Amino acid sequence: MRRRAEVWQRMTPEQQIHIKNDVLPKWKQLPPDRQRAIQHRLGVLQNMPESARNQHLNDPNFTRGMSEEDKQMLRDLSHQHVGGPPDPPGE
Repeated sequence: MRRRAEVWQRMTPEQQIHIKNDVLPKWKQLPPDRQRAIQHRLGVLQNMPESARNQHLNDPNFTRGMSEEDKQMLRDLSHQHVGGPPDPPGE
């Protein structure tokens, strides 16, 4: 819980609004199996630098079986650093 609070505090106000108003309502509507699929992929991405994360997100094998909506949610969450540290400057 503490880690989630730290992630939230590192976000800009715009990022927080986007998560609250756009991402979270969609997340709550997803069936548990789709949530798990996204969480699994977030786990893979969480400690990667931005360049490697983008490479994975653009790899059709990494996102195989995901709907376009799920891919967008994965992108949104991975770039908000949910579950991981922020990128170092320049990444």
